[in-house]
Amino acid sequence: MPRKVLIQIRRGLEKDIGTLAVGELGYCTDTQKLYVGTSSGNVLLVAAQTVGDMLKSIYDTNNDGIVDRASQADAVAWSNVSGKPSSFTPSSHTHTKVQITDFPTSLPANGGNADTVDGKHANEFLQKGTATTWNDLKGV
Repeated sequence: MPRKVLIQIRRGLEKDIGTLAVGELGYCTDTQKLYVGTSSGNVLLVAAQTVGDMLKSIYDTNNDGIVDRASQADAVAWSNVSGKPSSFTPSSHTHTKVQITDFPTSLPANGGNADTVDGKHANEFLQKGTATTWNDLKGV
């Protein structure tokens, strides 16, 4: 036959709830949070949604300090984003060669620029009338 048991829950303001005994429940009348006492201190069991608290056990299941399920997060207003550029699209800027840390020490070249093929300028072929295709310009 089931026994009738009275379970007492410590209650009061959150700042006054104190350290609960192991297994003891504590209800905060001002924040509507429910705690249980453990050997390492009070652990939050339930936070009323009206307060807006997030439970770590739900949003950080792997305990790495990062919210796992960002798809459940609310949108953030642009005005609340920190570290953003002062204008969008960010203003143009330049860097000198010495400021580029991975700038190559040498570049492959064929002895000319974009108008040059195998050391000969494209105009040489076009003026002679011998080039009609890209392969003609390359001398293939």
